[in-house]
Amino acid sequence: MKKVFSTLLAAIMVFTMLAVPVFATDIEDGSEAYVTVGSMNVTKNPTPSGSISVVYQNEKLTVLEAYINGKDQIADNYHKVQLKDGTIGYVYAYANRKDTLEAAEDFEEKLNESLKSDDEKYQHAINMVFLADYIYGGSKTTEGEEMNFYAKVPTEWVRHKRPASLPLVGKAVIHIGDEGKFGSVKASFYPGNPPINYHSKRLDELKEIGYDPPFAEKSRTEANANTAFYAGATSEFDVVGYNEDWVAIWSEGGVDESRGTIRQCGEKDGTAFTSWKPAVYFVPRKNCYILDINNQVTTPPEIEAIGKATAPLMVKTTPDSTDYVKSGVYKINQSVQIVDATPQNGHYKIYYKHGLYYVESQYVNVQYTNTQKPAISYKAKVSADCDVSDGSSVVGKVKTGTTVDVIEKDYDGTNSKIYFNSKECYIPTSNLTDFVSTPSASGIAALGAPIGVLAVDSPWSAYGAEAYTKEAYELLKAHEYGESYEGAKIYADILNRNEISFLNDQDWANVYNIEDYSYTPDPDYPDEIETGKAYTILYDGNIRYILQNDEHYQTFTYYPGTEFSKTSVAKTQPVYIDGNKYNAVAYNIDDSNYFKLRDIAEMLNGTIKTFDIKYDASTNSIDMLSYFDYTSVGGELTAGDGETRTAVSSSAFLTLDGVPVQATCYNIDGNNYFKLRDITDVLDCRVDWEEKNQTIWIIPGMTAYDDPNEAVG
Repeated sequence: MKKVFSTLLAAIMVFTMLAVPVFATDIEDGSEAYVTVGSMNVTKNPTPSGSISVVYQNEKLTVLEAYINGKDQIADNYHKVQLKDGTIGYVYAYANRKDTLEAAEDFEEKLNESLKSDDEKYQHAINMVFLADYIYGGSKTTEGEEMNFYAKVPTEWVRHKRPASLPLVGKAVIHIGDEGKFGSVKASFYPGNPPINYHSKRLDELKEIGYDPPFAEKSRTEANANTAFYAGATSEFDVVGYNEDWVAIWSEGGVDESRGTIRQCGEKDGTAFTSWKPAVYFVPRKNCYILDINNQVTTPPEIEAIGKATAPLMVKTTPDSTDYVKSGVYKINQSVQIVDATPQNGHYKIYYKHGLYYVESQYVNVQYTNTQKPAISYKAKVSADCDVSDGSSVVGKVKTGTTVDVIEKDYDGTNSKIYFNSKECYIPTSNLTDFVSTPSASGIAALGAPIGVLAVDSPWSAYGAEAYTKEAYELLKAHEYGESYEGAKIYADILNRNEISFLNDQDWANVYNIEDYSYTPDPDYPDEIETGKAYTILYDGNIRYILQNDEHYQTFTYYPGTEFSKTSVAKTQPVYIDGNKYNAVAYNIDDSNYFKLRDIAEMLNGTIKTFDIKYDASTNSIDMLSYFDYTSVGGELTAGDGETRTAVSSSAFLTLDGVPVQATCYNIDGNNYFKLRDITDVLDCRVDWEEKNQTIWIIPGMTAYDDPNEAVG
């Protein structure tokens, strides 16, 4: 596998010299050299005792006087040296009859030779010789831009950006297991066993500047010597090198002025690890998803198809089953942007976090552009891992929890017909569960024209209004509308089955029918009669029912006919999508922005959430055709004129691939305007508001809302 190689960054963590046939360079007075043994005492005089410092393997130093007793004397011979911190002393010239130092020229040449084989295995290996100047206490840790830290501390403790001399090779996202657990991960001072007790050194330095954490002395143990700080899952860091075991990251550092008394970093006695210098630190490779710089692109690619993950799906740097770097994970049913729908070694090339990566094609349910979906009867969940067939061969695999579109349930007594990979496919009905019937446009059209509007805008509106499914409504109707003891139990069951939609403050819905009801709550008192009204509404893309007892407080107001209206100003609203700026007329009503649907389609055209629009006069519905190229009719994206206009409820309703969806709609001067967040929710893409510049950002590649069950990192 071809990998990009950087001579400056490529290296190994703890490297073993290879046998390379070169002529040894003599160590001479004034030359630079590297330590080749594990460690040596630096003594004040050329004697075995009187240690003033210690040098470690691979440490670089300057030889002031080489072989002070002559090169041929093996026993009790010394080099006079100067360390990087300026210390002058003596080290053994020979240990076990072998040289303790090697000329820098030979050492670095052998290192480069050893790295050639590493290039075949790792994209950016770790070079501790190069990184030595950037780890804790290194000479180059403060070369980057200062981060305006407000504490009065020495420069080496102030937060700094990554130095320009420390090239970026990617980003690391911290995670705990591919299932996405929350928690924190230990970041180390050194990859493996550190040459010194960095933790104790850090505590000494914090005491000198007056920020030593309380109760930290008990953590001065060798076991803690390599704990720098704790990084929470989903934290992101610049990567400056990595190998099979470790990822070298840059951290801006900083001093905790509370001295660890406010936060514990998720660890017992974590106060000792709440301050650290800007430097390179090391995190276990198993706890990092790596967005390698070699996979990143500056311009978003054209998306050839979209898909849904049918299993927890590993994002890889290469289309290989074993030789790849983990860059993330998709959860089941999450959208995938496919750049090349022709598999490479069983993998699709995808666009993921600003880069080109790969996922296993067998676990992706693909939707191709401009492909009409058939009528969907049910949504169902897969209850057992199984294959999906097109009738002649296996076209994909699904794992438990995958959601599928069912065209026909149990069509042949054994299998159900589903829509998979943009065609009719088959799956055993026994492997499906949780069938939920999808509403139809014709069913809603059968209600006729709306007779009014129910708006949650009363003094009690903060409590919202509960809207029931038809099945739930019939159950409550049969049990005193939930008011009796038995009715209360029925209500609890309905709540557990998620058969209730909630209309919140300022929400509204078209009303199609109002039915008066009455009942006797207590058979022993037949003269005591309760009365109320049942409102048939369209909400959440479904026919729903709201019950209102005449004796209870009302959270909503019913407006008959066209009495419900709002006023708003036609403004020009800037919207950014994938770096492109659009200006469109918008009306702000109850703190929500309403746009023409065709303006939204024009802005999203060509993205992963592109859609076309078709009007069905027979049902008075507007259909969004998912992943169709938008067909412009002209006049899109015009500016607002600043005029104030009246917005009234629209009788039109919206469908996505023929299935009714939730979308609040006002009619203004004969044009339908939809709430933007309803449309982005339907398409499952993110919309954010930037208060400072009064700007809307739509992010097609992100889900509408963070999923609490989604894998983190």
